[in-house]
Amino acid sequence: MHIKGFALCAALAAPLSLHAQRSGDTLSLDGRKAITLGVGLTGARNTTTVGGTTATHTDGQVGSLSYNQYIRSQLGIEIEAAVLNADSFVQPGSTHENSITPLLFGITLAPEVFAFTRNLRPFFAAGVGPYIHTVSDVSTTGVSTSTETVAGARFGLGLNWYAARHFLMNVEAKYHAVGDFDHPDAATEKVSGWGVSFGLGFVWGGR
Repeated sequence: MHIKGFALCAALAAPLSLHAQRSGDTLSLDGRKAITLGVGLTGARNTTTVGGTTATHTDGQVGSLSYNQYIRSQLGIEIEAAVLNADSFVQPGSTHENSITPLLFGITLAPEVFAFTRNLRPFFAAGVGPYIHTVSDVSTTGVSTSTETVAGARFGLGLNWYAARHFLMNVEAKYHAVGDFDHPDAATEKVSGWGVSFGLGFVWGGR
């Protein structure tokens, strides 16, 4: 009688155990959220000092901050703010700064078929939004600022590594396609083009 009881319990428990194992091994990213801080790995950065003037020029992505939330097992939405091409100089009595700041809204797709493991996930990304060119001049006579906005888009291909429950690292190759600015300068010369970034993120939610 006892043997039959144990056999019945084992028969009932086996499917439940198998279901739990399959659920734990799922590749679904549904509900997973992340805030990621990125830094550019490509582009030119140089600083020169002549007399009392120090000039700094950066081509490519300086940094970015993004929020991503998966709304389906493989599909997520993303908001990203970044700083591209920055140019500045400081001299006695005045400073000049300008930069390109995109604010992008888009999607992320991480196909399960391309997954290396549950935590090592290639992804595709695309976003559109305004690219804002900001110029600021400060001198002993006053402050002058101006902004100009054009439409643009960003396309990306990358790899997320969910190294721990609340921590990720990623690398992403991005292409920015940006319209022409009416007031070109050193910061707006090479806005469109490829770049590579590295990111660290905080993760929560999901299964």
